[in-house]
Order: sequence, then C-alpha cells, then structure tokens
Amino acid sequence: MIPGYAQVQESGAFLKRKGVMSRKAGSFSVSPLAIGTHLGEMNRVDSLLYQEAILCAVDRGINMVDTALNYRGMRSERDIGECLTEAAAAGHLKREEIVISTKAGILPGDIDAGLVPKNYLREVLLKREIIQPDEIQVLNHYKHVLSPSYFEFAIGESRKHMNIETIDLYFVHNPEYSLIPLGEREFYRQLTRLFVKLEDEAALGHIRHYGIATWDGLISSPEAVGYLSLERIITCAREAGGEEHHFAFIQLPLNPDKPEARQFQNQRVKGRWLTVIEAAHELGIHVTVSSPLQAGAVPEKKQALSTVLQTEGILAAMVGMKRKEHVEENIEAILI
Repeated sequence: MIPGYAQVQESGAFLKRKGVMSRKAGSFSVSPLAIGTHLGEMNRVDSLLYQEAILCAVDRGINMVDTALNYRGMRSERDIGECLTEAAAAGHLKREEIVISTKAGILPGDIDAGLVPKNYLREVLLKREIIQPDEIQVLNHYKHVLSPSYFEFAIGESRKHMNIETIDLYFVHNPEYSLIPLGEREFYRQLTRLFVKLEDEAALGHIRHYGIATWDGLISSPEAVGYLSLERIITCAREAGGEEHHFAFIQLPLNPDKPEARQFQNQRVKGRWLTVIEAAHELGIHVTVSSPLQAGAVPEKKQALSTVLQTEGILAAMVGMKRKEHVEENIEAILI
C-alpha cells in the first residue's frame, strides 16, 4: 500500500505549482473543485473513462477525489486505486499532495465478484458475521448500518481498493437512513458508538478525519423526519473522542434546486438559529458540497458552479467528471 497522507505543505505547494486556487483545511490544502465518482456504469468502459479523467484532473491541479465504497459496485474506489498506483509509480504524484475521501453506511454490492447488494449482504457481510441481521436498517430501497464492526471492515476494504495506508477523510454516508427507522434516541446512541470506532481507526492511522455525508438530513426542517442536528452530532464526537476528536467535515448538497444550506436557518448552535454553513463555521467544521450541478441537469453550469465555489464557508465542491472533457470544462473555475 502507498504510505502517507495529505499534508498541508506538500498539498499547498502542489496547488501553487499547478496554478489553481487553494483552500486550507487544517492538515491539508485542497482545490475548491474536487472530482466525484458516483455516476456511471459498472463496466470496464466507464472505468477507463474515469481513470483517464482522474489522471487528467490531477495533472490540471485538482487534488481532491471523492468516492464511496458502494459507488459503481466498488469499481470507483478500484479505479482511484489504479490511478494512484500509476501516478505514484511514475513519479507524477506524491501521496502527500492529494486528498482522498470515501464513505460507507449504505450496503454495497461488488460487481467484480458478481454480487449485487442483497447477495453481498448474504454471502459476505452476514456469512462472515461482519454485521448482524438486527443491525440493518431499511428505508425505501436502501439498507443502511451504523455497526462499528462493519465500518472497521469497510475502511479496510476501501484502503485495499485504493492501495493507500491512510484515508484522509472518511464519511458516514447518509446517516439519516438509519435515523428514520431507529428514532432519535437510539440513533444518536449508535452514532456515538460508531464515532468511538472511528476514533480508534484514526489512532491506528487508517483514517485522518471523519464526518458525515448527507442528503436532506442537515438542510431539512428541525420538525422533519430525518433531521440531523449538527450541534448534537458534535456532542457525540466529543463523547467519543474528547475535545481532540477527529470529526472535522460534513458534506451536503447545494445547487439551484437545493439552496437551503446557505439560506435556511435550521441549525441551532449555542441557542442561535443559523444556516448549516454558519453552524459548521461556529463549530469548527469544514463544509464540502455534493451535486452542485445536479448531475448535469443545471442549465447554466458555469454560473451554478461559480456560485457554489464563491459561497462563503464552502471548502470544496464535488463534481462528477467521468470524462477528461468534463475536467477541461470545469477546471477554468479554479484557475488563478
């Protein structure tokens, strides 16, 4: 496995050398534009396209790559691993220059093993007793878990797929999918227990930081089913890891159809109602954005991306870029 992790001096120097904007997030610096790897077919054709796009993105100065264990049946993580291994072997990229984020929580399939999610659950997760049947929460067509043993396993799988010793940023993926069936009291109890495991993984050097990647949870009304309180989540992190806990990031959608993160004062912090971006700043948490272009559905893409990137309090926006042409179209937004 490739040793090391993103570091502020090397990542900052990389961005300066490439002539792109740089934003500091504690232990590393990132380009405001990150490459996302969610969409696409689970086949070799799209894998080759993604690998070409990722290598192009790094060459142009994008130094953050976002993925998840379940994306494209685990192929997205494996594609990133191919790119990191190739770039490191060729001397084109140092591990300390690039930030890798991934996620777990939604039960995945493994396309290379020929296992769709329900079969992966049966043949791997349950058969090997990685999770127990009563730990699975079902919401619509999603199966979600907060099991510490599952996350220990998932982190190991992601590290293996991407051929890296340390994941820079590890997200609990859409935790509201467990909140809704569990109810608030049990959810936050289980979340604290999971955070204890993630603190252990940080101590082992398997991850550097952790956070939550959500859809509606952090931007919905406090009265809504599935609403997540950021202040309460930070309390869970403090209970798990003390004041020096490693919870440092959130991810949420922000686009013309979902403007709540910068407009809706739905998060209560120290008795004040704030937007989630303001709340994160108050609590010392970095904000990353998913779906800024709504999977390409935004009509004025350049303007929409510019608006998100210029929003105060946003560290980086994850843009799905399956082709190098997409990289070339979007890179202009962050060139100095």
